[in-house]
Order: sequence, then C-alpha cells, then structure tokens
Amino acid sequence: MKLEAKYLIQTLRISAIILGIVGGFFLYLSTEKSYHILMDGSELNVRTHASRVGAILERAGIQISFSDDVFPGLDHELEDGEMIEIRSGQPLLLISGNEFVEVSAVGGSIGDIIADLDLTLLPGDRVWVDGLPLVDVAHTFAPPPRLIALQKSESILLEIDGGESELRTSAPTLGEALAEAGITLHFGDELVPSPEASTDGLAKATLRRANAITIFADDAVIHTRVVADTVGEALTSAGLSLIGLDYAIPSIQKSLPGNGEIRVVRVREEVIIEQAPIPFQTTYEPNPEFEIDQQSIIESGSYGVLASRIRVAFEDGEEISRTVEGEWVAREPEHRKIGYGTSIVIRSIDTPDGPINYWRAIRMYATSYSPSRAGVPDDWPWFGITACGKELVKGLVAIDNRYIPFYTMMYVPGYGYAEACDIGGGVKGRWIDLGYEDHNWKNWHEYVTVYFLTPVPPANSISWIFP
Repeated sequence: MKLEAKYLIQTLRISAIILGIVGGFFLYLSTEKSYHILMDGSELNVRTHASRVGAILERAGIQISFSDDVFPGLDHELEDGEMIEIRSGQPLLLISGNEFVEVSAVGGSIGDIIADLDLTLLPGDRVWVDGLPLVDVAHTFAPPPRLIALQKSESILLEIDGGESELRTSAPTLGEALAEAGITLHFGDELVPSPEASTDGLAKATLRRANAITIFADDAVIHTRVVADTVGEALTSAGLSLIGLDYAIPSIQKSLPGNGEIRVVRVREEVIIEQAPIPFQTTYEPNPEFEIDQQSIIESGSYGVLASRIRVAFEDGEEISRTVEGEWVAREPEHRKIGYGTSIVIRSIDTPDGPINYWRAIRMYATSYSPSRAGVPDDWPWFGITACGKELVKGLVAIDNRYIPFYTMMYVPGYGYAEACDIGGGVKGRWIDLGYEDHNWKNWHEYVTVYFLTPVPPANSISWIFP
C-alpha cells in the first residue's frame, strides 16, 4: 500500500509539472505580438515577442542588405499590429560629368534618389534615366532605374537688345538652350554666335530682335523682318539693292520709320536722239521771160535736220523729266529758189462801164464798208475820212498798201472803177474792201478778179511778188 501511494504521489507531481509547462507554453504564446511585413509588394504576417524592427525581421528570417530601404528604421520599436515596409535596393550606375559611381537604390522619384546620393540639381541641369531625357524629377520609378546620367549646367551671359540676363543651361547648342529657357527665335532675329554653336565654354551670347518691315519695290509688296538701324541696312538685310540712281523713301541714311514702311524707287535713264526739221528759206529771182504774177521753181529746196540728244529719266517706269544735253545740225537745209515774172503785157477787156486796158489782174477777196461801218465813232474828227485824206465815197477802196500803193487805179467787176485810198486793220494781202456812202452801201463777201489799169507805174513801185 505504501508503495502504491508513493507511486501515485510521484505521478501526480509529474503531471502537475507537465501541466505547468504546458500552461506556461500557452501563456507564452498568448503574449506574442502580431506584425505585418510588406516586402516588395508581398505581405507577410509575423508573431513574436520582439518589438524592435531589426529583431522582428530577424525572428522572421529576413536578412536586410545595406541597400534595402526599411521603414520604420531597424531600431524603431513597434506596437502590436503595426507594419514594416521593405523595399529592396538595386544596383544603379550614376554618371556625373567624367565621374562614374556605382550605388544601390530603391524605387521612388529621381529627385529623391539624387537627394539620397547627396547631389543637388541646379536650374538648367539635365538628367537622363536609362538613356531617356527626364522631364520631371518628381516622376516615380518602380523598380528604380539602372542608369542615371547628370549633365551639369553652365552659365551664359545673354544680351537681348541691350539688356543682360544669366542663362543656365546644359543644352549642347545655343539654340536648344534658348528654346529650353522659353526664348523663341523669330525669322530675321540675329543671334551671335549662331543657334548651332556649342555651349561648351560659351560665356556670352547676343540676341538682336528683328523689326517687321514692309517694302514696296518692283511692283511688289515684301513683308519681312530684319535687324537694322537704318533704312539702308534694312534693304541690305532684305536682299534689295539700290542700283545707279535708285533711291528709297525714307532715304537710306534715315532710321527705320515707325510704321516700318519703305518704298524703293527704281530710276533709269535713256538717251534718245530726236530730230526736228529746219525750215528752208525761199528766195526770189526776176525772170523776164515770164509775165508778172507768174512763177517758176528754180530749186525746190528741202528741210534741214536738227538733232538733239535728250536724257529721259524714269521713276518706276514713269517718265519724270527730259533734259536736252546737246544739239547739232545733222543736215543743212537747202533753200528754195523761185523765179518771178517781170514781163508786163497790156491787155484789154470789155466791161459794163466800157472797155478797159489793164497790165495786171489779181484774184482777191472783196468785202465792203461805209463811214458808219468803218468802226469809227461819228463824233470823231476823222469819221468818214480815208487814210489818204479823202472823204469816203463809192470808188475809194481799202487795200494792203505794202503791195498796192495809194492812188493805184483798178477796176472791180460789179463795183466799177476803184482808187486805192484807204487801209484797214484786217485788210491784208489779197483783200480789197470796197468803199460806199452809208445810203448806197452794198454787202460784199466774194472773190473777184481785180484789174490794175494803165498806165503802168514805175518798176520800182510795183510789188512783183504778191502774197
């Protein structure tokens, strides 16, 4: 009996120990904390009594590389149920200028990656990611890139129309640098050096903005842009030249006009030869073989030629001036020579007033007048008095006394005997004005043959050539 009791007591003690161990184990398990681990997008739940991030990851059998990104940090103490995020780092080659650096990075924005590498981006710096240009440094990459290339910007002093500013750029050419800075080049702008110039070592650039101008030239309207201070420079930039006497409005020395309008006037000159006739003179020679009032041409005569050299100026095709630069006789005139008759033959003719003897007969235009029709006021002393002093009556006539002397006796068919005794302002050459009194005036307007009566006057009083 005693042995059995002793055995029972030992058995109970062993059972109590076992129960204590089991109870302690379950009690231990019941005090563990639960944590969530997010690793590269995969989630893992871990239970452990550890509260430090490093110990929790160690209990979970997760080894952390120096390039991995752990949040919160490895020494951070967590509460039950909190999360640990792990982003595995990847090898990254960084090229900056002539330097090559191998680093490790996790996903995120390029700006953060560069900042983690203790690098600073300045305005104008360029960034290439895996061979492609980066537009926005805030752009996020997951996973991180394998290659980042940095090109540091350089400072260029940019002068625009007299004003200066600093341009920071890493662009390979000046044109690209201006485009990246939002500076647009317009047609006609002048950039020194050229847009294709390399920015490597470039310290200064000058940009002159072109002015819009309108040129009226050669029947065309040209709209363009030029860099110029004067009208002449503007025309040269536009490829227009003034040739010879051409000129511009405003003149080429003037500054560009406010409205930008320039007119080119094309001037040309021509030298022409004009000819004008030189009249010939007519000379007369007596010819006794012909009767009076008969003529014959001895030499017909011809016009000479007067040549003139004339410079004609045109503006835009329209003639504006003519200048005579010289004259010369290209051909002398040849004078006409006429022979006139000096032979006088007495003839007779019957008339209503009886037969008459005459030595000359001339066809003349006959008109008529009287004292009140002579144009002289009746209260003037010489009213009704002829130029030879006689009172005007029928039988006295007015003639051109350059060819018919006063007191020459004539016979006019239809009028009768007539004595040359008066003159008139309109009575010239082959014109005879037949005199009347007022009471017997007749109106004449016709051609008649006037007979000059014998005796023949002295030769020196005869007008051998009647006009």
